[in-house]
Amino acid sequence: MSKTLNWYLRRHPLLYKIRYKLVSKNSSLASIEKFCYNDLNNKTDIPSNFFETNNLIFANSRKDLNDFEKATTIAIWLKDNIKGGPGLGKSSSKALQKMIQGEGGVCSDFSQIYSNFCVINDIKVKEWGMKSLSKDSAVSGGHSFNEVYCEEFQKWIMIDIAKSIFFYHTNKDIPLSTLEYIQLKKEKKDIIITAIRANNEIDHQYIENIFLISNSLPFIITNYNNKTYDYFLEKLGFFPESIIHGILILIGKGYAFEFPIEEY
Repeated sequence: MSKTLNWYLRRHPLLYKIRYKLVSKNSSLASIEKFCYNDLNNKTDIPSNFFETNNLIFANSRKDLNDFEKATTIAIWLKDNIKGGPGLGKSSSKALQKMIQGEGGVCSDFSQIYSNFCVINDIKVKEWGMKSLSKDSAVSGGHSFNEVYCEEFQKWIMIDIAKSIFFYHTNKDIPLSTLEYIQLKKEKKDIIITAIRANNEIDHQYIENIFLISNSLPFIITNYNNKTYDYFLEKLGFFPESIIHGILILIGKGYAFEFPIEEY
């Protein structure tokens, strides 16, 4: 069966390549280190269904959780309650609703909603992407993950919500930050992949093919204003997602993919 025009406008690889070229740039490590999703997204701008779901997430938790405990509590609840599926490309409110109802959700959808849960729980957060040049069609293209700042560790922590994993080196108590991961990978040193919850099984080979191959390139996603994107995705929902993103890029409201300049 031939693909429809709507498919080409939504999913054609050429559109992704054009968007990727338009929004990609190099940035210093210092700029990437200080960037925070929370600086662009206020707690009051997060849709109400996130607060309602947040009450479920922390229903059985004590009130004095530290940042790391809050971050992992959210991650575990999402893992237990969302099975994932096709990409959604919806506003954050609709994405959360559909994911809880079992109607889809890929890694970028998980990262999007996780960032909003971090904001309302006063956890500093970033969203990262991974550009993979692998010849393996199962992992080629890209991936999304997050990073949270934990006051108790005084550092950023790399966390993959869709895969429910952390990354470690020699210190098994404190996970790696993304910039630490990049440096260790560059130096070809050990990077240990561990499930957020000990009894969860992970596909090590698949995850290593995403994160540990030499031609996978991490970039941070900046200038993403959730309220702005939600507004356009809701109001212009009759357009394919690629068109909406193109409009936001043209009016200067689009996100950016920033690659660490010292590395790439």
